[in-house]
Amino acid sequence: MSIKIPFHKTAIPSSLLPALQAGIEAKTFSASEALEARAAKYYDMPYALATSSSTSALHLAMCALNLKRGDKVLCAINSFVDIPEVVRHFDSEPVFVDTLPGSYAIDPEKLKTIAEKIQSKKLRAVIVSHPGGYHAPMEAIREVADAHGLKVIEDATERVGAKDTGQWSDMAVIGFGSKVDNTIDGGILLTHTEKYYQRGKLLRNHGMVYTSEETTYLYDVLDIGCQYRMQEFNALYAQALFEETQTIVARRRSIAEAYFRELKSVQNVTLPPQMKDHLYTQFTIEISTNRDGFARKLKEAGIEVGLQYIPFNFTQYYKEKYHLKVFDFPAALEAYQKMMSLPIYPQMSDAEVAYVCETIRTIAKSHR
Repeated sequence: MSIKIPFHKTAIPSSLLPALQAGIEAKTFSASEALEARAAKYYDMPYALATSSSTSALHLAMCALNLKRGDKVLCAINSFVDIPEVVRHFDSEPVFVDTLPGSYAIDPEKLKTIAEKIQSKKLRAVIVSHPGGYHAPMEAIREVADAHGLKVIEDATERVGAKDTGQWSDMAVIGFGSKVDNTIDGGILLTHTEKYYQRGKLLRNHGMVYTSEETTYLYDVLDIGCQYRMQEFNALYAQALFEETQTIVARRRSIAEAYFRELKSVQNVTLPPQMKDHLYTQFTIEISTNRDGFARKLKEAGIEVGLQYIPFNFTQYYKEKYHLKVFDFPAALEAYQKMMSLPIYPQMSDAEVAYVCETIRTIAKSHR
């Protein structure tokens, strides 16, 4: 019997169908506003904007900062592609920073060194992500940012449900797309600052404002915006996912515990940091030799794996645009050569988890 364990699998939230049915019967939906209110309360942030994706929320954060041509924004060299992407859309410049071994989060000391070296009013912000659900050292990053007058934008798409989101940042983004579920896309921009909220709200809807309560078809355009509003069905789905976040996190942690228990001391395999506040959006191990060969053997056994994320000095656009070299970021390079993420989604059965562990142990015995 062939076994197939995908890297990700979608599950319909149990509360989605009743919510959808209720909206159909009422012939109206207000799911986006309800989601915003729920998120603002949960994260103890005064302002929340539901958006069409986490990338659009991140782009609105850059809009709220009013980035200009030539401005500089610091980010980790191994971020997801949307982070430097939203910076480049303003003809601003991402400045890449090496990462911490083991956690793959941006290194605060290297962040400090680069910020001190630049010493420019054009240096505006730092975008911080949490690779695989590991909590980046936000307090240390905030100290560096404050010392250099930088805003902190937190990409918390891999820590959805973490209550400390936004505690050390000026704006934070959460998402309901591929890092949580592959069925819909959606994001939320969270902030403490009304100015950022109002600017994001304006630009989320084409820069349009309605000029009369009596004649709602009349509008004015105050700025160039985008269509970044979250659609109502997506908002229903996102709200259902959000309500089940703790259940999802608990199952991932349970799977992570099994991985730690069954894969400890396995030859050629290094496990990630084991921390109580880790959400394990990904479970990333390191293979000491020939990572790609190990991954091919897992695929032959029916187990899909992932790689989060390829450093930008290995991608054509950023390598050529900023003349990046392979050895410019040694910590990220070493991780990239070894890292590999295992399946860790709530629908995985205990038998599937055991099969993954058994297969890794078997491959490791003879892997070279």
